[in-house]
Amino acid sequence: MRYPDDQGFVWKTIGHTRDLVAGHLLQFKCYVAFPKLTGNSAHRFDFLEPVELDCYDMADGAKAKLRDFVVGHDVVAIVYMSALPSTLDMDFLRRSGLRSINTENDSFDHARRDPWATKFAKFLVRRVLRRQLHDLHIANAVSQGEWLRAYAQIPADRLVVIPDGVDCTHFVPRSASTPSVLDPRYRWVVCAGQARSEKRIEWVIRAASRIIESGAFPDVAFVYVGSGGMLPAWKELAATSGLADRFHFAGHHADLRPYYQSAVLMVHASELESFGLVIVEAMACGLPVIACRAAGPSETVVDGVTGCLVDVDDEQGFNDAIDRYLARPDLAQEHGSAGRARAMQKYSIFRQAADIAAAIEDTLSKRRATS
Repeated sequence: MRYPDDQGFVWKTIGHTRDLVAGHLLQFKCYVAFPKLTGNSAHRFDFLEPVELDCYDMADGAKAKLRDFVVGHDVVAIVYMSALPSTLDMDFLRRSGLRSINTENDSFDHARRDPWATKFAKFLVRRVLRRQLHDLHIANAVSQGEWLRAYAQIPADRLVVIPDGVDCTHFVPRSASTPSVLDPRYRWVVCAGQARSEKRIEWVIRAASRIIESGAFPDVAFVYVGSGGMLPAWKELAATSGLADRFHFAGHHADLRPYYQSAVLMVHASELESFGLVIVEAMACGLPVIACRAAGPSETVVDGVTGCLVDVDDEQGFNDAIDRYLARPDLAQEHGSAGRARAMQKYSIFRQAADIAAAIEDTLSKRRATS
């Protein structure tokens, strides 16, 4: 893991996924490495043993510590997350007898194009010389896999697509007895994610301001769950827009289920998204989802069935979709139920874990066959 063990939010889902993967690999002793063990972990593991070790730090001292751990514990592979080979010392990993596997979770700009010389250089290095590669790249969505193949020039035999998943036994629709964590006077529209510029929560703030000024939906309020660098700017925008108690900043929470279950609609304005775990979590909780047509949401959200997709630059379409669902609770309920069914059918964390474990076993068996 990239962060200390007290970091939750999406990292909690990622940690849970990796623990489930380890549950399929009982022939191995599996560890989960954190750069720091805080004593206040957000994670609970059944099959992984937490250790304090930074596998992303390639400074000499960190590599020496990693090498000692590898030798002392007979480690054969490291499963990274979003670790470009250029950020690691791949020769060191190979000399240490390690296979490297990378789950590709970063949100890339799929519209990016290389000059022909750069594209040829990538082809030569990765397809011909077989350098700057992990032993296996695991794409978290079909579009992510296509981008890695076409833009990054990852060879087909080093690439597999395993869509992300969520725990649909944990993320469930609200029942009659479920308490709300939000003011029950309002119908709540929820948005969630790390506070980075590409998430564009300003779209949601402007939508909230427009709705409140119009008076069309006096029973509607908005909540953002998350934290990060953009949070002060978004709070200032909400304050200057006069939103008061109609736009709530809930802060960082390791588990978003109470917020999904307290809402009637999920909105996601991100312009870059490789998958979008919060989208599928909300679907599993029975919420319709409005999202921009970025890479991941284009696969997870079925336009007109489980929610609404708008072009990444269509803020007016985003606003219109919010109005439509708020004006038609019956449509919101219908699309929310369809989203729950889709999440259970296609995006189960248990399916994902089994598929990742099988891919790891296959990669290690190839190592044994060639050694």
